[in-house]
Amino acid sequence: MPGAATRRTSLALATRLTVLILGPCFALATDGLEPIGVGMRANARGGADVAVGDSALSQIDNPASLARWRYPRIDTEAQLAIVAAPLRTPFDTAYSQRQLIPLANLGYAQPLDPRWTLGLALHSKAGLGTDYPVRHLMIPFMDRRIGTDVKVFDTQLNVGYRLTDQLFVGAGARIEVATARFSTVLGPADLDFGRGYAYGGGFQTGLLYRPRPDLSLGLAYRSPTWYGDLAGGDVRAALFGIVPVTLGRGAIPDLRLPQRISAGLAWDATDWLKLVGELRWINYGGTSFHATSLVLDGPLPLRYPFPLGYRDQWAAILGAEVRLSEHWVLGAGYHYATAPVDRLHVLPICSAISQHHATLGVRYERDNWWVGVGYVLGFPTTLRGCGRSAIPLSIDSAHSEITQTQHIIAIGFGFSW
Repeated sequence: MPGAATRRTSLALATRLTVLILGPCFALATDGLEPIGVGMRANARGGADVAVGDSALSQIDNPASLARWRYPRIDTEAQLAIVAAPLRTPFDTAYSQRQLIPLANLGYAQPLDPRWTLGLALHSKAGLGTDYPVRHLMIPFMDRRIGTDVKVFDTQLNVGYRLTDQLFVGAGARIEVATARFSTVLGPADLDFGRGYAYGGGFQTGLLYRPRPDLSLGLAYRSPTWYGDLAGGDVRAALFGIVPVTLGRGAIPDLRLPQRISAGLAWDATDWLKLVGELRWINYGGTSFHATSLVLDGPLPLRYPFPLGYRDQWAAILGAEVRLSEHWVLGAGYHYATAPVDRLHVLPICSAISQHHATLGVRYERDNWWVGVGYVLGFPTTLRGCGRSAIPLSIDSAHSEITQTQHIIAIGFGFSW
């Protein structure tokens, strides 16, 4: 039907345009696949925001924070990630060719009346990005590029409601788009998965409670994201890197991304000092990044298992904001996340391993606008194969080692009217 074809074409064009606007996502300074925080203000204090809610971007972590706003406001953030992630193999050391990676988020809050506030957000949610030219154990006579490019972004519509002057609740829905391509080596064969797309959605809820003017408690839940198949890419393979053959269309069936629960508190200890803490549980064990399959729809239908091994992750955050003067605020924080993968599941195209992060930021604020800059350091972390792999034919990964060091520079701006 022409109408259906036109809608599919429009959706595909909108997807590509949004990817260009929001930029690539990354597996840098992350909770597994996700950035540690949304917005420069949150990143400066270690990523904590569920109990603070001081920007329109806060609705992404806790939609109840929308009910705080009495006036319309917009907040935005742009980040530039700089990554060094050398891959050591039995033959040599390779460096990823992807080192500068942009990211952006946008949030809007519109009060409807004294109790209801509507929110809209565009969010670069998660992703991976690597590109290594490297020799392999069973293809030692040539460099074979391996890597991945995964982007996940969403559009959210949220609403916050002020039950009392102390208690706010919120909820919302989101539409997500995931796109991916990857290239890897499995024993004597190299494999290319052309770019595919998946479309899905989920919901989020939250609560913000202020028992005292100087104390806030936050609790938020984000559902899993349920997708259809990540499909559309051609799969090509070659034995020993010679004469690649197209095997057919590939798909990752029923893509699923994790649910998350966050709880936190914020305490104005003095007029010039705010202390924050947050605890998160991210359910990677129930997602496609724990175990999935590559399905081929071609002359020889095939289902190849990909147990990526991501497991449930805990993250803990401690942060502080110091008011240096009437208009200047300094933020600092520490963010720890448990390791999402183990030594049996080393895979250079998708193992995200950052655990320890230090953050710093400063902002200048007036009555109705602010601007700031922040920095996130993901300390060097190493993941080393143990000589065997849970991923079939992943011989090279079993004898490889990845070390990641990450830097992120963030710029934020917001205003209300």
